Amino acid sequence: MKKHTLPNENQRKALCELMHHAFVELRYLDGEQAHDLAYAFHNLPVEIYGWGSWNPKDTRGRLKYYQSKHAKNLGTNYVKLFNKICPEI
Repeated sequence: MKKHTLPNENQRKALCELMHHAFVELRYLDGEQAHDLAYAFHNLPVEIYGWGSWNPKDTRGRLKYYQSKHAKNLGTNYVKLFNKICPEI
């Protein structure tokens, strides 16, 4: 398994802002969609500091899954915002 470089300080700050935005959005969601958004972000706070395994591809994949599943009721394009912080290589 390839070890990915952890996000730098600016990226961590931007990812924390993205998580904050998701927490705010969670207040307006119900049931399965709220669960799926929480699932997409739940490992991010610890992974960006080296606990577990940081892999931007995995995080992007969880965000893409959330967006495709809930495309009809999507408030924020988290994949687009995530890609600005951690561009695909």
